[in-house]
Amino acid sequence: MRIENYDQARAFLFSKKKAGIAYTLDRMEELMEQLGHPERQIRAIHVAGTNGKGSTCAFLAAILQEEGYKVGAFNTPAFGPEKNQLTLNGVPLTEEEFRMACDEIVQAVHIVEDRRGEMVSEFELMVALTYHFFSTIHPVDIVLVEAGMGGRLDATNVLTSPIATIVTNVGLDHRQYLGDTVKEIAREKAGIAKKGVPMFTASSNEVLHEVQTVVQELGAYMVEVIHLEEGLSERIRMQGEHQKKNAAIAVAVAKELDDRTIIELGQSSIVKGLEKAFLAGRWERVQQSPEIIIDTAHNVEAMQTVCEQIKGFPEDMQVEVLFGAMRDKPVKEMLENLREAGTVIHITGFGSERSMDLEDYQSQSILQESNYIKNPEQWIREWSNQGSTGKVLVVTGSHQFAGEVRELI
Repeated sequence: MRIENYDQARAFLFSKKKAGIAYTLDRMEELMEQLGHPERQIRAIHVAGTNGKGSTCAFLAAILQEEGYKVGAFNTPAFGPEKNQLTLNGVPLTEEEFRMACDEIVQAVHIVEDRRGEMVSEFELMVALTYHFFSTIHPVDIVLVEAGMGGRLDATNVLTSPIATIVTNVGLDHRQYLGDTVKEIAREKAGIAKKGVPMFTASSNEVLHEVQTVVQELGAYMVEVIHLEEGLSERIRMQGEHQKKNAAIAVAVAKELDDRTIIELGQSSIVKGLEKAFLAGRWERVQQSPEIIIDTAHNVEAMQTVCEQIKGFPEDMQVEVLFGAMRDKPVKEMLENLREAGTVIHITGFGSERSMDLEDYQSQSILQESNYIKNPEQWIREWSNQGSTGKVLVVTGSHQFAGEVRELI
């Protein structure tokens, strides 16, 4: 089979949706072998965590690019088509590059599927595309790899010798796969640690203890990140106290790589990188007047961070929230956080089979203090036309929902 155009490449990828989620490394290890082990031919920084992976990678990429390095990245999810999950110096793959990558691995995928009698998943395919593209089609200096879910058995964890690993933080997400407690989930995420490789984290308390335990078990070594050095916090473009922690991790990793002579790093690259680093959808102001902010928060911990940002508005500011979420997320808890922050909540659905709809909210008795919006695009337009002072709209609840609204504005 040959993949001759972009539409065929997307069809190839979409055909793997039927495989569902596979929290195992068996198929990926076999696929890597069939492809000649591209994961062993890249210098990767492997990033796991409940929240903050994308922002930490954005800071790291900006710092490294300021020093002149070519940086590949796999960020999941990403706004736009699936090819946008792979970027080269911050620029998504072109349609032709994505087609080429799919065409070059399709035969190996089919061989593995036929041999095993089971389908490679969509996520496994995206990871394979990442490792092949950045090792063979367009080699780069460093590849930033975000784990999709967990870490230990995540498809990205076929990496055997990353140059650094990171656990940003740990919360209660994907519990059906990772465990029911923060400790259990922390152990899964810390499972990306590798012997002799530094593991960086800004986690604390019981999470830090579990990460340290796993790191010791796997023969890695721990770098606990406390805070940014003096004078750097003011340089950060992305807003929120949590971004200071993400930036601190990125700076610590970059400096460690410099100390180990893997890269050469100047202080000016750190400063300029922090100033330039940006990631769409992270407390992003997409309209000035009236003000509209979108945030991809889709779990309790991320929503608590959003609420901290909301509390920073003046007391006389009317804060309204347009909320859309997936069925498998802790919707009641997220909405309770928003209510406690004093917001006016409007609920809606969006273009996903997993999106909560009116019946879902009614069945969970969630609509008692909220309004359901049938047409969010029309509602936002009308909201914007009803005056521009003393009010702000925060759009949140799901990465996909935030992306859809971002496209509308």
